[in-house]
Amino acid sequence: MFDYYQKSFFMNKTVFNDDPIIGLGVFKVEKTKNKKKIFPYSNTSSGKNKIEIFGKLHNEFLERFKMVNNYRSNKKTEIILINGLKKTLVKRNVLTYGYDSKYGHKDTTGTASGLNSAILIEKAICELLEKNELMLMWYKKLCSLVKITPAVKAVLLQYGINEKNIKIFYAQNISNIHTIIVFILNDNLQIIGSGISGDKDVMHTLVSAIEEALMQKWMDELSPKPMYLKNNKKFDKYFFALWNVKQISIENLKPVQKIVINTPFDDIEIGLLNIAGCRREITIKAISKTMFNCIPTISNIRKNKTRVFSVLYGIEKELKNAVECAVI
Repeated sequence: MFDYYQKSFFMNKTVFNDDPIIGLGVFKVEKTKNKKKIFPYSNTSSGKNKIEIFGKLHNEFLERFKMVNNYRSNKKTEIILINGLKKTLVKRNVLTYGYDSKYGHKDTTGTASGLNSAILIEKAICELLEKNELMLMWYKKLCSLVKITPAVKAVLLQYGINEKNIKIFYAQNISNIHTIIVFILNDNLQIIGSGISGDKDVMHTLVSAIEEALMQKWMDELSPKPMYLKNNKKFDKYFFALWNVKQISIENLKPVQKIVINTPFDDIEIGLLNIAGCRREITIKAISKTMFNCIPTISNIRKNKTRVFSVLYGIEKELKNAVECAVI
């Protein structure tokens, strides 16, 4: 079941009361038939106990495992347009890794696994939206810096985080969901962890983003090479400039009852990645013909420069002076 050198399941727990247990697991390594391409296979999760984190690790494994199996398939499946419920028949490999002319470059962005389809559809949509909000935040500065109010500080203290060692950004440009981006800093103000979350409830979003940042912080500590740029003047200047955006207090922002996406980005389609032998859990993939279906690296943006999202917001022209997005 596991395949990761001699170790395959790691756990980390700090002494702080509400700090999550963080798990790293590798359930299976997927390769192409010629063994030249290896698909993503390490999974991370956080939770309050081993059962919870192991379940999350398994769900993340299923997302990647099913995407790989759909990559190898020439069969067809239906996808459903959320706005209007129109059905379209497509090849299964449209829902997986790689590039095609309609949906651009695709990775696991917008994928969710579990047992409740309604919850999973929302989760997949929110993940797709949050990655596009991240692009606007990092490359266009379309965001706000979150004020460390007593309510926010209370959350930070639960995780043992000093307010001087964190920067929190809020974005809400393309829909009504709340997107939070978190950067954990060392005493030299260098990034040592980053996280992002998009959800209907802003304080729940904050907690999820913090926990993801803590996961990345631990991964950085395990990695033989730093995951984040250190002592890079261009990067530091770019990152510090983000701190000058307007500020916002988030604790009074109301929860969203129904997700509303701005035109023309309300074209999200939903597909089912389930395969024979793995049908207990549902795996959902959300994709868009106008937005990006991948993480917003500079390379991915250049590969998708003709997408409606990039053209409308003028993303590509910002790349000349940009540095690589620090949210991994």
